[in-house]
Amino acid sequence: MKRHRRLVWASASHFMIDFICAWMIINRIPGSEAWFVKMLIYNFLAFAGQLPAGIILDRLASEWEKATSAAASAGCLLCLAAFASGADSHTLVITAGIGNALFHVGSGAGILKLYRGRAAEPGIFVSTGAFGIYAGSVIPMIDRLYVPAGVILSALLAYSIILILSEKEKPPADRSEYHGNVRVRKKFSLSAVQEAISVTCLILVAAFRSFEGSVFAFPWNSSIYTGIALTGAVFLGKMLGGMSSDRFGGCRTAAVSLAVSALLLGMSDRMGAGLAGVLLFNMTMPVTLSTLYRKFPEYPAASFGILTFALYLGVLPVFAGVPEWMRSPASYTILTVISLVLITVGLCFPLRRKINQLYTRNRREMP
Repeated sequence: MKRHRRLVWASASHFMIDFICAWMIINRIPGSEAWFVKMLIYNFLAFAGQLPAGIILDRLASEWEKATSAAASAGCLLCLAAFASGADSHTLVITAGIGNALFHVGSGAGILKLYRGRAAEPGIFVSTGAFGIYAGSVIPMIDRLYVPAGVILSALLAYSIILILSEKEKPPADRSEYHGNVRVRKKFSLSAVQEAISVTCLILVAAFRSFEGSVFAFPWNSSIYTGIALTGAVFLGKMLGGMSSDRFGGCRTAAVSLAVSALLLGMSDRMGAGLAGVLLFNMTMPVTLSTLYRKFPEYPAASFGILTFALYLGVLPVFAGVPEWMRSPASYTILTVISLVLITVGLCFPLRRKINQLYTRNRREMP
């Protein structure tokens, strides 16, 4: 029950952090001096910054079990300070960017460790950010927002501190036995070359998903209602992807969802097909996250940070500008097929059947 409380806290906080950060960046940065550079700096700190932060956190967590929880709380505090202080745009970008990175990598790593390789719970955690970003992007700058948003984030911050204080410190785990239920599968592991190819493909899938998701433009998405529907498809896709992965396996879930998504996105000028295609397209997110963690169970924060760094790389070309022909159903289908090939290679290597069977047995035995 305790870990479920942490999942609820992390998911609710994820919504609020992404909501507040998106609201501040959209409403305070555009129009200021060198605003485009500030947007790039924020995105670099908030997304790419999670990789070095994750490497440091994993190192600290080997000595202090509460390091990831403390990082998540520190991220909440920095975002709250940026929101409540009315800081200038330069300070806002740095404070919110670092706070966003610390919260995501700290809470994300905590969820991965708590649920030991399952995909459903990380899927729930990452899904709430979609609504947070959308809400923060469309709500205009109004003074009445400050008090309720500040109070909610303050309450979440206070509760995170209570969770940290209630945790019992455990002795540092031996690296060779870290998360034994997941680690034991290494005797069935792929060769070093196969593992490198598999990990590279998973990272490329995350980058392609980020790029394609950023260039999506549908002719029917012209009102706040269709925007909510589209965001709901992203939300449900990430949530259902994790649940389906635990039930049917990551390889099967990813292959089927992307294959059908490629067909539907080819007809995405129709609202129904577009929404269904986006939902299925996003089902691979928790699959890649949980799979990468199972490959490196002693490095949960770095695993989380690697994928967010890939998201940052995927969105960079969008800042530079993309040709109009890429914003078409045919382009979406081609990009999705490329992702399908990459994730199939990343997840469905030889010997993967034995690995998945062992993981499934461990998952069923997990308390």
